[in-house]
Amino acid sequence: MNTRPAPAPAVSTVVPAVRLVEAGLRRADDAIWTTPVPAYGAGPLVHAARARRLAELHTRRARWWTVLRRIAVADHAVPTVYLSAVVTAAGEAEQQARFWSDAADDWQARADRRPTSEVAGAMSNWADLGLTEPAAPGLPDSSTAVAR
Repeated sequence: MNTRPAPAPAVSTVVPAVRLVEAGLRRADDAIWTTPVPAYGAGPLVHAARARRLAELHTRRARWWTVLRRIAVADHAVPTVYLSAVVTAAGEAEQQARFWSDAADDWQARADRRPTSEVAGAMSNWADLGLTEPAAPGLPDSSTAVAR
């Protein structure tokens, strides 16, 4: 008679959601810090690709902070100051995502020889394109900034 022991029941390990968020934030932060900086003289397409990648990673961070916010809101034992810090962190990650998305658009515009946004600052290519007027009526005059 063959008497094999019955297989052990599968043990389900439940990972707390906070630990998942922590791991997700750590992965996103590591990816941000290891995103290579383009070499000096790299073309605008290289910079645009890097900026798009950083926008994607900061968007991911914002989503993880949003998950943590949902967890904190659901747990009434969480102090308000903790919730406030989580909301602030999510907002800062969203702001960084917008910044890098706008930067990617400006680098792409440079590559396509289109005018960059008016807030491109030192990256503006208006002078290179011979532009002195705002792109749309009603925007503040920026001729002096372009003429530098």
